[in-house]
Amino acid sequence: MKLSTRARYALRMMVEIAKKTNGGEKVSLSQVAKSSDLPRRYLEQLAIDLKKASLITGISGKGGGYILTKSPEKIRIGQIVEATIGPVNIVDCVLVPETCIKVDYCDCRLIYKRINERITEVLNDFSLADLAAGNVPNEELSPVTQGSG
Repeated sequence: MKLSTRARYALRMMVEIAKKTNGGEKVSLSQVAKSSDLPRRYLEQLAIDLKKASLITGISGKGGGYILTKSPEKIRIGQIVEATIGPVNIVDCVLVPETCIKVDYCDCRLIYKRINERITEVLNDFSLADLAAGNVPNEELSPVTQGSG
């Protein structure tokens, strides 16, 4: 499973907005595009989703731009991901059981559900403020070992 480009760009966009609007100033998408090295046209599309989710608001007119609707500490990474790509779902049968003819006797469905829940939990463990400040723990990953059989 991969985190989509859309979700990754939305996270980068929100980090830039959080950093630039810390004092209450508005930030334009052109400024965000330049500082994050992302295409402005793509940011415009993401802004629509983020506004619908009430994570940012746009102010029109001269000197307009975007601001966060609440403090970065109150915005969870999971909210940003869900606003742009929908809920975490590694297989359709977890959220939409009727898509699978084996749903009533599938041995794997519960593990898929737990994987969804764990991913969502990790995404919601961190706030936008954590990400913007670089306060995400850098834990060493254990090496992947090959089985003997």
